[in-house]
This record gives sequence, structure tokens and C-alpha cells, in this order.
Amino acid sequence: MADAAGILARLERLEIVEAVRSTFHEYTHYLDGGFVDDLLAVFTPDAEMTAANYPPGSGKDVVLRGRDEIRTIYGPLPFGAFRHHATNSTVSVADDRRSAQLSSYFVTASPYGLGGGLYQGTLVPSEGRWLISQWRVASTWGWRIQGQTEPPYLQEALGSHALRDGKPVVFRP
Repeated sequence: MADAAGILARLERLEIVEAVRSTFHEYTHYLDGGFVDDLLAVFTPDAEMTAANYPPGSGKDVVLRGRDEIRTIYGPLPFGAFRHHATNSTVSVADDRRSAQLSSYFVTASPYGLGGGLYQGTLVPSEGRWLISQWRVASTWGWRIQGQTEPPYLQEALGSHALRDGKPVVFRP
């Protein structure tokens, strides 16, 4: 039979996993909804982000430090023109429970093609929640629909028919 301290440690670990997943879900919702300020708020103030192979297919890496620099990559995006879908997400909590690693495949659907890759990051407790301190977005595959000249048949804002303007329900333990 497990002792009370062991049960409390396991419970704390599970709460961290859920908090990390919640932050990750916020990231994708805010990204697709164009909520740039909310998106930046899931990063620690001094976060480091690497956009590997960016723009997709270029083979170049862009490294950004701090929310202001990270804004330069997210701020000008054509919000509403894409949707990010994440899957096979894993979270590994450090033994000291002061950080967690997240990894997830992603697919990005846009009006004229598909792309995808891998998100990898470190999250830490900060500002009363779990935030991204290191983030790597590695775009590794994609294709365009050749000859596509017609605009998408339906391209509405993410939150146009949703509750809370498309923002996620946030887990706070």
C-alpha cells in the first residue's frame, strides 16, 4: 500500500501533466484564433523559441528570445487562414517537479496545402501557472495543392460560431 506522501507526489505530478497540456492547448487555440497577446502569455518572459526549418522548407532556423522577439514571428501571421492539429502528445515531469518536457506531432491545414512536424518544449511554473520556457517548432513535411486558384469554400474565424470566442477552457489546479 502506498504511503500518503507517495500518493500526494503522484497527485502533484498528474496535476502538472494536466496543467502542461492545458497550456499547450491554449497555445494552439490562441495561435489559430489570432489571439496574439494571449498566445505570448503562455511563454515565460524570457522564453527561447526556435522555429526550425522556417519558413517551412527553407532549411533555416530562427531563434527568438523573449516575448517581444517571439511576437515578431506570430504577430504578422495570416490568422484564420490555418488550423493546427496536435496529436501523440507526451508530457514528462522532472523528478523535482520544477519542469516538464512536452512533445507533440502537428499538422497545419491551410487553404492551399498541408504541413506538419513536431513541437518540443520545456515548461516551468511561472506567474502562477505552467509556461513555456523553451519551444521548438520543427516543420518537417508539407505539400501544396497544385493549381489551386479558388479561395476556400469556407474560411471563417475560429471563434465565429464557438463559445468564448474560440478560446479554450483553461485548467488551473
